[in-house]
Amino acid sequence: MFKKTATAGLLPALIVSAVLVMAFIAPGRAGQVGLTTYGCPYPYTGCNPTVTSVVPNRGSTAGGTSVTITGTHFTGATAVSFGGTAATSFVVVNDTTITAVAPAHVSATVDVQVTTAVATSVVSAGDKYTFVAPSVFHPRQPLRILDTRSTGGHLHAGGSVTLQIAGVSAPADSTAVTLNVTVTDTTTNGFLTVYPTGSPRPLSSNLNWVAHETVANLVSVAIGSGGDVTFYNLKGTTDVVVDLEGWYEPQNVTTDGEFVSLPPARITDTRTGSGLPNAGHHLGVGGTLNVLILGAGGVPATGAESVILNVTATDTTRASFLTAYPTGSSRPLASNLNWVAHKTVPNRVSVPIGSGGMVTLYNAKGTVDVVVDVNGYYTDATATGGFFLPLTPVRILDTRNGTGGFSSPVGQGQTISVAIDGRGGVPSSGVSEVILNVTATDPTAKASFLTIFPDGTSRPLASDLNFVKGQTVPNLVFVKVGADGKVAVYNAKGATEVIFDVAGWFS
Repeated sequence: MFKKTATAGLLPALIVSAVLVMAFIAPGRAGQVGLTTYGCPYPYTGCNPTVTSVVPNRGSTAGGTSVTITGTHFTGATAVSFGGTAATSFVVVNDTTITAVAPAHVSATVDVQVTTAVATSVVSAGDKYTFVAPSVFHPRQPLRILDTRSTGGHLHAGGSVTLQIAGVSAPADSTAVTLNVTVTDTTTNGFLTVYPTGSPRPLSSNLNWVAHETVANLVSVAIGSGGDVTFYNLKGTTDVVVDLEGWYEPQNVTTDGEFVSLPPARITDTRTGSGLPNAGHHLGVGGTLNVLILGAGGVPATGAESVILNVTATDTTRASFLTAYPTGSSRPLASNLNWVAHKTVPNRVSVPIGSGGMVTLYNAKGTVDVVVDVNGYYTDATATGGFFLPLTPVRILDTRNGTGGFSSPVGQGQTISVAIDGRGGVPSSGVSEVILNVTATDPTAKASFLTIFPDGTSRPLASDLNFVKGQTVPNLVFVKVGADGKVAVYNAKGATEVIFDVAGWFS
């Protein structure tokens, strides 16, 4: 049965069912015809758009970052703005999702708002987006800035600690920092997530461990609100040790601290018969090794201030740690790799280049062989490179569930090509290198390794992650992006699941 109804300010409409559709023409809106459900008539109270999240939630002041905006009542959106500046473009995917390209904007944290015929979304905690100026790196001798063993602030299950870094241990205008993070005294299997304070905790992990294991990993993390970084522990109890190894800040008048990416190249291997520099130079108790950096593995003889290395400890005879520091400097109170006897452990190392163009590696206990691969370097004021743009970590590959287009483990001797450009906040062009936190999990072989390298190039003699059966191992990877916008992942033996979390990119 049909019946007539009248709504204040509207021309009569026909109600055709309990869940009605009303056609109306509002006074003062001649020619505008809209559709709405019953209970949400003009002026559409209850149908206002809302923004609940923006992923990624930071990008370059130059604009061009593709972001996914989630919320409600996006159908019919007429505009998307970032701090009042219109998005370069946007597409309404459905009523709860919009993809938009961020515009150019000054350095600031702004609100992302969606406008429809109904209204403009009200600002909220979930709509924040940070424009970051392209940055350069300033290395330093490792500085211990947190050790919960001495402060008594052990992290319990679901617990977190917030640490102010910018304005305390690094300049107030720092955009991101490089940290060597170590967990110890772990009581159960778990993981740690490091992220900018004030941002939603991302679906990512920086360190993974099993009970009673001590694990270190290099972490590149954007600075959050208040100059802070947050450390979150999933399960059990753990102590956290943090060494600051450098910071990024907006580029000034010099080129000091710009980045030059290199294909991975092996420059030292102390194992007997390796045929590489320092072959047979095993590090004993308290032993040190000076590794030549300038002029090795693609690093020029001049123009480099600090270097990114992947250092692997193998043939270990007892529990120990390794410290990397500039040759000629005093050995700092810090560690870069931690291991137990008979275990092979890699970690990414960021270290200033010391006297003679070298860095020094120190072993605390037992005997160990050391393998060193160079991945890139930061320039001094006499050379040029690329700028860095940090991101809140975004997961772009997870072979366990199909994220990134792969839904099965990487098999023995298999190489997969993973799209980087245009994903997770990385622009679709103009990217030279990315920083990824790469995790291998559920490996089936007794021992294996992963090599990450530019897609479309020959696989180098290098490794980025080493692991044994059943182990979960993360490592920070600096990798040049191939000409096709992809990076390649090679697994040596067995099969393993692989996870990528992107932490930033270089122009």
